[in-house]
Amino acid sequence: MGERIFEVEHEPGEEYVLRFRPHRLRWLPEETRSHVYEARKEMLLALRSIVDRAIEHVEEREKGAGKGKKKGRTKIEIE
Repeated sequence: MGERIFEVEHEPGEEYVLRFRPHRLRWLPEETRSHVYEARKEMLLALRSIVDRAIEHVEEREKGAGKGKKKGRTKIEIE
């Protein structure tokens, strides 16, 4: 039958991996290609959101680790 347009990989209890072969997509109807490209864009936007949240989490932890430690000058009164 020839080379497949996509393949699915899955192990029980693990994630699904869907691989598209871009050079094969040109044989699909325009509407189908459009859906595939929009899905790719949505996955990239989801990934961006995950990375943004991970950065926020790291920044929150950095702020929490710095509590109790004063930076800068300390005023000491001498009698």
